Amino acid sequence: MLKKEKQITTSKASRVINVIFSRLEPKEKQRVLKIIDHFVMSDLGIPKENIPWLNPAKKNIKDYVHVLDLMRLGYAKLINQAEKDFIKKIH
Repeated sequence: MLKKEKQITTSKASRVINVIFSRLEPKEKQRVLKIIDHFVMSDLGIPKENIPWLNPAKKNIKDYVHVLDLMRLGYAKLINQAEKDFIKKIH
């Protein structure tokens, strides 16, 4: 049985996102991640240069990075589930 973790770290969130989209070709995965980034920027109104995973100079702000990584992970899960549901409906 897997031990339940109390906190998702930035690196763990990135690994989960990579696993979620592992079935995709690298170009398709990048396209989906860019869509997610667009949602994060649009929904939160954060300029691209302030998004930690798009600007390495911002990675030293740990709490900010953590919250945004969780947002990105949440969007990844939603998009992944929507795609699965769509595929089920057309088959």
